[in-house]
Amino acid sequence: MKKKSIRIRLTFYIVLLLTCVCILLTALSIYNANQSFVVPFLFEETETDSREERASVDTSESYVYMLPEETSSQAEEGSIVITQARRDFNIYSIGIMAAVIIGGGIMSYFLLGRALKPLRRLSGEIGQITENELSQHIDGISSQDEIGSLADSFNRMLERLDKSFSEQKRFSSDAAHELKTPLAVIKTNIDVLRLDETPEPEEYEKTLTVIERQLKRMMTLVDNLFAMTAQHSYDFNDTVEFDRMFRDIIAELTPRIREKNLEINLHRSGFHTIANSVMLTRAFSNLVENAVKYNVEDGRIDISTESEDKRYVITIADNGIGIPPEKLENIFKPFYRADESRSGTEGAGLGLAIASEIITTHGGTISARSQDGQTVFTVMLPII
Repeated sequence: MKKKSIRIRLTFYIVLLLTCVCILLTALSIYNANQSFVVPFLFEETETDSREERASVDTSESYVYMLPEETSSQAEEGSIVITQARRDFNIYSIGIMAAVIIGGGIMSYFLLGRALKPLRRLSGEIGQITENELSQHIDGISSQDEIGSLADSFNRMLERLDKSFSEQKRFSSDAAHELKTPLAVIKTNIDVLRLDETPEPEEYEKTLTVIERQLKRMMTLVDNLFAMTAQHSYDFNDTVEFDRMFRDIIAELTPRIREKNLEINLHRSGFHTIANSVMLTRAFSNLVENAVKYNVEDGRIDISTESEDKRYVITIADNGIGIPPEKLENIFKPFYRADESRSGTEGAGLGLAIASEIITTHGGTISARSQDGQTVFTVMLPII
């Protein structure tokens, strides 16, 4: 069944309301008018019926007068005239009522068409937008009413969708590139090995080492991608002690810390929170690992936790290679690398993106600042 347009439906509702009002008003007017018509009683003065006597008659009660034959005929003629007037008034009132209803319905239909014209234009422009044209905005809707607000809201929604789809396309492209690189390295090494008809055991060993390293890189990448897609499927019922969590993270990174001879300053706080222990530990592990990875020889890392305005403020600072200020706003995007020096390190550029997702899921925020080679990551978590 074909749906009726909003114009037809609104017109129907207006006509229905107008009909009810007109019927009510017409019925009241007919009733009041009929009560106003009076049948005249003709009196003929006699010797025993003077004006004073007629004046003394109580008109509040009903009386039946025995009139002479001529007087009765005149009264009958007057009654017929009044009855005809009543009938004419009723027909006239009903005719006016029908004319008002029909005229009001027609006028409502055309006025609604004019009022809904911007809505039809909006619907037409929306229908022309496809998934490949999300950057196209709706123009020409100048109504300063709900329709204009709807067009503005739709344009803002298109901007968000366009940004989201662009990020998804970039994410897919970057993920494919990151997976393709180790596969290309593995294939190249295998092809080189096959070129030698009698390869030495050392060549086999070297090729296997490269393949193992690249496979480990792909497994880490797949694990990180899985972590990003499963951010909202865990519980928040673990008690996490910040001091213990950071000690465990530092212990896991001890070999890499010793390689660069880094100084780690962990300021004890004694604070704890309710969260998902595994995911929150992973987020801060990525931040500390990031500070280790991009630090310099004999560098320093400071980790502190403070309480401020019903929230915990955790800072992780390092004096490494730093981040260009103009690129700070993009470092939490998946696969983003600030510069070529960072691209030369291990990893796929997902660590900070994963940390940001986890902290956001826990109701917190994360930010970064970098100046003169010192980079500081600040995490704020609600006190629970």
